[in-house]
Amino acid sequence: MLHSQPARRSHAEIRAVIAATCQRHGYGLLAIHDVGATLRTKGIAYPDECLVAEICQPDHAAGLLACSPELASALPCRIAVHSQPTGCSVSMVSPSALLQALSDEPTVHQLAQQVEEETLAILKELSS
Repeated sequence: MLHSQPARRSHAEIRAVIAATCQRHGYGLLAIHDVGATLRTKGIAYPDECLVAEICQPDHAAGLLACSPELASALPCRIAVHSQPTGCSVSMVSPSALLQALSDEPTVHQLAQQVEEETLAILKELSS
């Protein structure tokens, strides 16, 4: 499942506030990948702006890894910011859907639901 919503802010505005927004919600910004720029450096005529922000809440990550170290392949959470001529949007893959597909462990499902609620709040703040 993909959560996506239009943003009132521009791509540049979201990029400027993403670290502080994540921090207000207890998440750290690990990296920003400028996918649009990378594609252009590879000779691909990608016309839009697109970035992927990797974010993490350390206690949640540690809890997931304690249940199953293999879940490291599902970490960290990612938020995409994409702009087109029609406007900017923010999106993310549902942590609950992803982790429920990978594990039957009830603790994983509980953590995934908490992460989903928190990251949706980040998405909402970024888009407003």
